[in-house]
Amino acid sequence: MWSSRREPRDSSVSLVGLPRRFSNTRPALKSLIRRVLKGSERREPRNRTPKRHDSRGAVAKNPTKSQTRLTPERRAELVADYEAGMPVRMIAAKYAVHRGTVPTLVTKEGARLRTSGLGLTGRGRAASLYAEGLTLQEVAKRLGVDEKTVRNAVVEERGQIRPRGRRPREARRASSA
Repeated sequence: MWSSRREPRDSSVSLVGLPRRFSNTRPALKSLIRRVLKGSERREPRNRTPKRHDSRGAVAKNPTKSQTRLTPERRAELVADYEAGMPVRMIAAKYAVHRGTVPTLVTKEGARLRTSGLGLTGRGRAASLYAEGLTLQEVAKRLGVDEKTVRNAVVEERGQIRPRGRRPREARRASSA
């Protein structure tokens, strides 16, 4: 008589339980085990005021990371710093938020975001300096922007990007003077 259970050839080894031991457990079972071991937090109704605080203020509970909630006064300070021209990375470090959060908070408060790069006059100046023979790197250093910003400005002003390599002698003399 044939049964669904295989009889081992050697009586000391049982192969029946191996597939269950080495297979992945189901997600629902994992969730149940995790809740039982740690204790379920959903037994009481949610309290609208956060119970956890740190030196910066109320902290929202998030399973992956705790998030600091900024008070309206701190948000106003953040926006004022942004409008004063403070770099976004410095603002993020000062208020302990991610740098991607800063523009979000600024727009929520109704302020305008700064535009990066060069304005209309800056693009024209970059294109003219590049046309005079300066390199992208030299123009970027003079204007205080990135080389890619200068390159984009030259292309937008319908300038021709020179091939890489050594510049002609007259252009080198003109840039050093």
